[in-house]
Amino acid sequence: MLISYPVKDILTLVKRDSRFNVKLLNDLYFEDSFVDESAHRLVMNCVVNWLYDRGENPDAFVQRIIDRCAAFEAVPARSVLRSYLPYVSLFYATEDVRQLCLDIIPKRYPVMTSSKFLKRSMADGYRKEFFAFRLDSPGVLVTNPMRWFIGLVQLGPILLDTPAYERIEFKSSQTSFIEALENRQNAEMRDDGFIYVSGRQVGKYMTFGDCLSEFDLEWEFEAEKKMACIKALEDVVDEKTGAILIHKGCYYGAPASVVFFDYKANVVAPEPFNKLMSAVVKQEFDSWKPIQRAQNQLLEAMNDSVNIVYYKSDDSISVNNKHLMRNVPARILRNLLREYSATGREEYENREFKRDPSICMDPLRPNFESRLNRVIAHINGSDDPERPTEGVKKFFEIERHRRGGFRFVPKCKIIFREE
Repeated sequence: MLISYPVKDILTLVKRDSRFNVKLLNDLYFEDSFVDESAHRLVMNCVVNWLYDRGENPDAFVQRIIDRCAAFEAVPARSVLRSYLPYVSLFYATEDVRQLCLDIIPKRYPVMTSSKFLKRSMADGYRKEFFAFRLDSPGVLVTNPMRWFIGLVQLGPILLDTPAYERIEFKSSQTSFIEALENRQNAEMRDDGFIYVSGRQVGKYMTFGDCLSEFDLEWEFEAEKKMACIKALEDVVDEKTGAILIHKGCYYGAPASVVFFDYKANVVAPEPFNKLMSAVVKQEFDSWKPIQRAQNQLLEAMNDSVNIVYYKSDDSISVNNKHLMRNVPARILRNLLREYSATGREEYENREFKRDPSICMDPLRPNFESRLNRVIAHINGSDDPERPTEGVKKFFEIERHRRGGFRFVPKCKIIFREE
């Protein structure tokens, strides 16, 4: 998005929800950061609704992501390479790169549970495979994951210099019929067992067992075969953007998603990792700079930054020109900010600071925990009515989230320097 839209446009996206703060933007940006399920859902659903408001097709947006990633313009190549490292030898030995990409899906994406192939066959040189998976909590990651799943799966072979799959179709989805409409159309459920949209008969109540029978698939849980689903009788298209909301033939509201792959067999890239390795080298020098620049512009546009200065002359730190702390607490924060400014790192170990003689002069009795408590007290400010201090926790905090370590939590862009 940072290289596809002007910062002023992205700003309208991040202003949609107050939870879309600077910390979340940094977590999304830095490849080693963690984004939890609730934040993931917030981002993806905001993006889809933002696109609809702009009159853009979310399916076309996903395709643009695929195209950008295929050229390694919008994906950190180091992160991709790291995710493939356990399987490198397998890809050089395989006779079918694209089939191996599917085989390792359960290992690469553990959020998909009970994933397995229900049927695999070959006809006229094409593989025809039915892959089933569940999301334990449907809708936790994103309201309608279908387009995102297809995009994610298509990227696998493309990143390994292999063509995308010729055909991918959802035959059933855990997404309900109503969720799939994404508030773009209203559905009416009548007593005749059919579903109507704008007066058109577009869906019919059936069972998951009907879906399995239609494609001659086996299923081990008899009770789930009786679960009600809605089979789409025709496509439902968003009138404004052309996005396909409901896909003809798919059973919605199923206990598991079943995806059909139809692709040419035995496609092999002689050197599947050449393109990826070249991208790693290239990104280190120039490809990632425009994205980094756009990220910085976005953070600045949010008008949410803080200037922190460490003064060597009197061993003190100021925040936005206001004195915060001096001596040992100032040195602890200085060391932390040096590392964060250089690498974006947020997790720290107590022992790193205990080894610094400027912070803990007695290695036998470092007493670092009490010194860290003083830093946290300065950041939080004083609640003492006799000596009140404002604190700076609206800009950043330090969390003692586990034994022997702590986390730096930036809440805006941090501008740090030493004088």
